[in-house]
Amino acid sequence: MFQKIKKCLKWLGILLITMIIMVTIAFTVSPWPSAYVIGRMFNGPVKITDKEVFRQAKKNVTVKSDVRYESTTKNNTLDIYTPKKETKPVTTLIWVHGGGYVGGDKSGLREFATKLVNDTHVAVVSINYQTAPSAVYPSQVRQVNDVIKFLKMTPMYQQKLNLSRIMFGGDSAGAQIALQYATIQTNASYAKEMAMPAELESGQIKGTISYCGPLDLQQVDKQQPKSLFMRWFINTVAWSELGDRNWRKSYTLQQASLVKQITSQFPPTYITDGNAYSFQEQGLAFEKRLQQLHVPVTSLFFNHDEKEVTHEYQFNYQTSLAQKCYDETRHFVMHYQ
Repeated sequence: MFQKIKKCLKWLGILLITMIIMVTIAFTVSPWPSAYVIGRMFNGPVKITDKEVFRQAKKNVTVKSDVRYESTTKNNTLDIYTPKKETKPVTTLIWVHGGGYVGGDKSGLREFATKLVNDTHVAVVSINYQTAPSAVYPSQVRQVNDVIKFLKMTPMYQQKLNLSRIMFGGDSAGAQIALQYATIQTNASYAKEMAMPAELESGQIKGTISYCGPLDLQQVDKQQPKSLFMRWFINTVAWSELGDRNWRKSYTLQQASLVKQITSQFPPTYITDGNAYSFQEQGLAFEKRLQQLHVPVTSLFFNHDEKEVTHEYQFNYQTSLAQKCYDETRHFVMHYQ
């Protein structure tokens, strides 16, 4: 009896070791397993953080959900938030959700979009896109272009949306995607390099907003984070999005680093980021370049604060810092719309 138990334990040990080896290999040779794990982290339900304000705001906002826009890629849906009392087309903010390029959903912007539309009387179009690694760079940027084309070709939405007055914004990876699209629209040589002719005139873009966006991606190659989690996270999302295991040496990493690509034609910009587990140094570099180009820029950073302000802090409206960020965003939108 003892020999049988010993034999079973031996085989169980071999099986366990084999499984560990196989899992390790799977995570090493492909970004898919890690991307799946990270995607699940971003794909959970998003809670309303200030329920009373949201309840009051949504009385004044019309929402058209899950509108399908024409695209050759998947997950091509969007939500349109418009102010009920406006009878004429209003300035339109196109928002790209975050999620490390591998996850996230447009529904996560429900509270922010509802508040902003109620308070500023702009429209917000919150878009979905096919995430990495099933769609690699620059697929997501092209989907933003698909959204613009769709809205321009659909008269029923032009009754509510003033497409001659557009803003672009996003959070986390979505900020990089949104601002890269704005860069293409305002830099002719960059548009040519991207093989993506400008769909808008630079004068149509009234502003951009970056919430915790990785706007200078080349920094991830030069600055190694101390956190093992952040190293794993960055390696996974970069490999997934750029489609190259050797992404650090990839030309597309440089191409997607926006600090080098923007010009003086870039629109006024609002930038914010936390000082922990985020991309503050990239935001600061972007701000500095905008200042050098004499582009109006408003920012909210916490680089000198002792208190940790984490990634995507701006959507928890129970905190004073998120409220401050929202107030500054609201003023920015109202000023430049």
